Amino acid sequence: MSAKACPDEIVSPACPDMFAEDTDSGVMRREVRVTRRLLDAVAAKEAVVHDWLARYSITVLRISMGAVLFGFGVMKYFPGVSPAEDMVLATTHLLSFGLVPAVIPGSVAVALTATLECTIGLLLITGWWLRLAIPLLVIQLAGILSPIVLLTGRIFAGAYHMPTLEGQYVLKNVILLAAAMMIATTVRRRHHGTRKVGQ
Repeated sequence: MSAKACPDEIVSPACPDMFAEDTDSGVMRREVRVTRRLLDAVAAKEAVVHDWLARYSITVLRISMGAVLFGFGVMKYFPGVSPAEDMVLATTHLLSFGLVPAVIPGSVAVALTATLECTIGLLLITGWWLRLAIPLLVIQLAGILSPIVLLTGRIFAGAYHMPTLEGQYVLKNVILLAAAMMIATTVRRRHHGTRKVGQ
């Protein structure tokens, strides 16, 4: 007897699962291409931002630091306006071994401090005589950070020996110290680069 093929056993088109796999892989490849394009676009934008920061970040740091110092200095010319006035008087009294206010009036000491800060601020903002601004900045930073050592009890007089508001005002100047270090390195590098070009 000849066997008859069962209608249910008719062969369907070859490998339908293969077509499904090809379709899925094609979609995946398109998704990968789109993802790569997005990543490349993001990388390009990051490169632009990085280049801008590398070129201008130190300049922005210098100008902003100068503006802060100049603003704080101007306030000290007006009695009772600067919140740091009392701290300046206490610090200059210790640093001068009592000459302030015994010999030098406190108002003069505050005015000199204000003049120093305004001078440094203007030099940093304008970019003029930066090699002079850096030593002056070192002197100024040594003065404004000295209360951490000279007036420790006053700085950390808060609850559980935490810094008071006045102490926080002093401690935040550590950031200015780090900024000054960055500015100082670029000033020296720029000076040597200029000298080599002129040789």
